Amino acid sequence: MTRRKLHKPELMKVTEKLLLEQGYGGFNFSTVASLLNIGRTTLYEYYASKDELIVDYMNELMEDYTGELSVIVSLTNAKTQLIQLVELMVKYAHIHNVLKVIPLLQNDSEVVTNMKKNFITDHVDIINDIQSIIDNGKQKNVVRKEIPTDVLVNLLFNTINKPTSLKMDNKEWAKWIWEIIFVGMEA
Repeated sequence: MTRRKLHKPELMKVTEKLLLEQGYGGFNFSTVASLLNIGRTTLYEYYASKDELIVDYMNELMEDYTGELSVIVSLTNAKTQLIQLVELMVKYAHIHNVLKVIPLLQNDSEVVTNMKKNFITDHVDIINDIQSIIDNGKQKNVVRKEIPTDVLVNLLFNTINKPTSLKMDNKEWAKWIWEIIFVGMEA
């Protein structure tokens, strides 16, 4: 039998899918291997435990998110920054569900321990970037100055999760969030 090669992008997609559908408790190498049509031992050639695979996925997810966020921070047009921020947050809304796994990680390996430390730093950096985007909006008179920045940050974080009952894509959901936040609901 020919051995199937492990493709990291495919592995990361399957890891995300299983974490979101099954949670930490339902995530295991047997299911991952089955979905990838590879042997379980192939996974052990790359990862010592399921925690290390999950950490690799989370690190990649955070790198993608922070990379896209840094592009938005570098923009000069405040309104464009805010629109793209809402779109980014909607695109990565699932990140909140995935990150709930962090306290459940049981492996005390250096890889897992470092990820937990880095996550705290990354989270603070993300909050700071979002605050700077909002503050830029205030300076450029795109956002009302009297609204506390922390209120707006929390409003964004708590409105991005699209209910599964809504039959619209993320782009449309982001558009409506932006419309309601920026323009309001008043007729």
